[in-house]
Amino acid sequence: MFPQIFQPRGLAAVEVPTQRDPDSITNDTTFNDARSSTGSSGSITDVEAGFLQGESTNRKEWKKAFLPSSLLAKHRRSSSIDSDPAERSKRRLKWLTCTSIVLAIVLLGVTSAFLALEIPRGASQAKNGVELITSRWGLPSPSTQQALTTWPTDFSRDVQPIACHSHNDYWRRVPLYDALAAGCTGVEADIWTDAKSPDDLFVGHTRNSLTASRTLESLYIEPLLTILDNANAPSAFSTPSANDTTVTTTPNNKTGIFSTSPSTSLTLLIDLKTDPATTFPLLLTALQPFLAANYLTTYSPASDTLVRGPITVVATGLTNFTANILSPANTTPFRFVFFDAPLPALSTLAPTEMDMAYDTTNSYYASVSFKEAIGDVGWWTREMSAKQAWEVSVMANGARDRGL
Repeated sequence: MFPQIFQPRGLAAVEVPTQRDPDSITNDTTFNDARSSTGSSGSITDVEAGFLQGESTNRKEWKKAFLPSSLLAKHRRSSSIDSDPAERSKRRLKWLTCTSIVLAIVLLGVTSAFLALEIPRGASQAKNGVELITSRWGLPSPSTQQALTTWPTDFSRDVQPIACHSHNDYWRRVPLYDALAAGCTGVEADIWTDAKSPDDLFVGHTRNSLTASRTLESLYIEPLLTILDNANAPSAFSTPSANDTTVTTTPNNKTGIFSTSPSTSLTLLIDLKTDPATTFPLLLTALQPFLAANYLTTYSPASDTLVRGPITVVATGLTNFTANILSPANTTPFRFVFFDAPLPALSTLAPTEMDMAYDTTNSYYASVSFKEAIGDVGWWTREMSAKQAWEVSVMANGARDRGL
């Protein structure tokens, strides 16, 4: 029987005795020498134990010869600690403590980043009047009127208007101003009348949500009037020179809400929730300050002229096209409330309902319920079918052909 050769890469060969076969070990010279040297007739088991002990000794000698002393010391410490329950508990506690600290630091960082994004800028950090108001909303601070006058000009500095609509705007944390800060060019208010206060228009999604302080005048008309009055305040530089080609006003020569685009008109969409016979006349009355200051988009039937202003008012909901929009009260001398036209009626999809009366002289929007118009999209693909896409295209083209 020959010994096996154990030779790690790059190291000298070391002989490691193989395990002996009990039947052949009696004929082995090493075994016989071992018995004669001890002077006893030791058992095979005893001799086997001697070989195993010798193999263990060889391993230890190999480690001492070829492993660095630092690794040997580390191995001894690790073996000592692993065999001591108290030391294992200490190591586990140390690991848990370090892990907890790291997790706490990560959580703190994530929370700080979230708060930095969600918390509005403080008054001292506000970069324009819109942010000044949103940062002070709900706090014991000067009134909104005082905040507005802090920026008599450049109220919406750095705000870029985009074609987005603030649906149910009164649900925002700061009605109107949150939408303006985002650059929305359209805001929506649902209005209601109530017998307890017949001269007021209340704003809310349901009748149970109405409060005495949330009116169309307080949430939208007064703030917009103040912004526009400040933006259009006379100054020594108000009159453009003959060579000035920069557009700084709307077509009716008024500066709009957005400082970066003074000619952009803000759409005020009014959704009538109560009887239009009483609600619409109150709306016309509430809009008179805008009309007197020349802040509204108007159409003159006498001259057949449409002039865009800083504010374009559109009525929807229970608004009646004939009885309200085309009424003398909204036509003489100007029409200043426009209609949200029914989109399907503007296309060949419904030729029997197609009405050529809707155009830019009386309407501004054209909309319809997506589901009512073309049905649900595919449940699995979540995409419109070819037929649905074609129907949308036909309706959109019908509105575009009328300038809506």
